[in-house]
Parts: sequence; C-alpha cells; structure tokens
Amino acid sequence: MEKLFHLQFSRGIAIICFMITGNGDIGDRERPICAATGKGVALTRSFVAAILFALSISGCRTDSGADDARLSATAGKLRLAVDASIAEAADAQAKIFAAHYPDAVVSVTPELTGKTLLTLLKKESGAALLNGSLLPEEDSLLAHPRLGGRKEPVARDALICIVNRNSSLDSVTTGALGAVLAARKSSKAEFVLWTARNDYRLLATLRQLLGTGNTTLHAMQTDSDSLLVEKTAADPLAAGLLYLSAWNTLSLPEKTRNGIRILPVASEKAGSSAVMPSEQYIYDGRYPLATIVYYIYIPGNPLAAGFGSWLSREGQKGFERSYLAPFRQLPRTIILK
Repeated sequence: MEKLFHLQFSRGIAIICFMITGNGDIGDRERPICAATGKGVALTRSFVAAILFALSISGCRTDSGADDARLSATAGKLRLAVDASIAEAADAQAKIFAAHYPDAVVSVTPELTGKTLLTLLKKESGAALLNGSLLPEEDSLLAHPRLGGRKEPVARDALICIVNRNSSLDSVTTGALGAVLAARKSSKAEFVLWTARNDYRLLATLRQLLGTGNTTLHAMQTDSDSLLVEKTAADPLAAGLLYLSAWNTLSLPEKTRNGIRILPVASEKAGSSAVMPSEQYIYDGRYPLATIVYYIYIPGNPLAAGFGSWLSREGQKGFERSYLAPFRQLPRTIILK
C-alpha cells in the first residue's frame, strides 16, 4: 500500500508540473487558455485538489521553510514564496521587517503563479504571497483540519487591459472582455485578446471577475508578460491582459512602453463609467478588475504568523509606498495650527 501511494504521489507531481508549465508549445496561435468545461473542469479541479492534499500530508519533506530552530514571531529564518509580479514589493517589505526585527530573515522566492501555493503545501516554503483569486477547491484544501491554513488579505492589485497607442479603443467593459474570451473565433471582434502563457492565477482571477463560469476561454498567448507588451505595441488590433504590478515592474525599452495605452474599464452595472486603475479606484472597488493579494501560511511556524500579522498592520504603509495598494485604508493625521 505504501509503495502504491508513493507511485501515485509521484505521478501526481508530474501531472501538476505538466499542468503548470504547459506542453512546451510555442508560437503565436489561438488556443484555449482554460480548455475544460462542464464535467471536465469539475473532474480536473477535483483531481488537482486531491493531489494537492496528498502533497500536503504525505510527509515527503520535513522542511517547512523555517531554517532556524529558535523561531519566534520576530526571530528566525522564513522562506516566502511569492507570485513573480509582486516579488519586488514583497522583498521591500521583508527588508523593512528585518530593519525592525534584526533577528528575523525573510527570504523571498519568486515563483510561477501556479507553483506559489504548491511550494507551501510541499513545505518548501513557510508562507506564500498570492495575487488574485483562489479556486474553491484550494480554499477548501487550506481549510481542511489537517492543514488549518490561514489566508489573510494584505494588499490590492489589478488586472489591466493594454492596447496599442493607435488602437481605436478608448475604453472597454468587463462584458466585452468576457465575450471576446468566450468566442472561439475573434475575426469579427474589435480587438484580439492576448495573455501570457501558463499564468494560472490570472486565469482563475479572470473567471471570478468576469463571471465566465466554466465557459471555455480563448485567447492568443505569448511566453511572457514582456513579449505580451511587445506584441501589443506592434499590433493595433492586439489587447493584452496582465497584472498592473507586472506592468509596473517590467523592464521595457522606452519606445515599447510609449507605444502602449492602458484602457479605462467599466463594469456591466447600470450607470457604471470606465475608470483607470488608480490606487483610489482599486481600493474603493470602482475599478472592476481589482484583485486582492493574500498572505497564506500554515499554523505552527511562529515567524510566518508574526510576519503575516505585521503585513496586515504596520506593513500597510510599505504597500502604500509600493506599486501595490494597501488592503486597509491608512489613517491620516491632520495637524491644526
């Protein structure tokens, strides 16, 4: 029985890695960005959840990302897995935390969005910072009594739609984005949507924000956010979807960045107007593609808990000074003379 379990476990890892990294196809061609529908997506989600749960309780690793036996809420070493687009902000927060608590070292490891949570469940990291929506199966997994995972909202980001500077589009609605993604053929559309390949978290977040359910989504794909921007800058019909944090941290030639516009986005609610992804509009919910950054850890690591508590309170000032928006409104002090 033990040999069978480990065989199934190994196959599960291989399948998850295949799902996250893709099949190696390259080239600019239209293909589904989430191909399962109906029973198929339900089976896929259930299978992934089962494999993730096996990873979390298998005991195949004893390393929880805590490298110091003398851990406390403000001392020791912690490995923090983060989605790559928010790695810069996470690293800045880790340095501020270490400045306040010199006995604490938080090392930030950028990951593909499909692997960030996985590293925590495999106990390769002590905590994770995720940008966007979790699947219900992932939330159920974290809430399982064997894990008791904690998920704390700590910051805000947004998905943005970028277009060529010469595009005819002045704004876009969430309904229009959903319709183009759900259409198998895009020849009659005003624009062609592009995404970066294998951005698992972005796709899950798109489904939640656009309310597409289990509809198969279609888009053109590039191999990275940088190539996505380059493609959009070169094609007046292209529209790219990516995180605002990714846009703000990409190293791009000035000519490429100047060839891009960020579109205002409107929801389908009556009276809704298209707005830009400003920090205020992201914070108050008027920007309809706003996302939440979650800090996730499994109880038992005091430094992971301490760092998460700090991010939720004192760390909000650091997020306000970064390219992310704080999750909580910071109090303002007005001095009257």
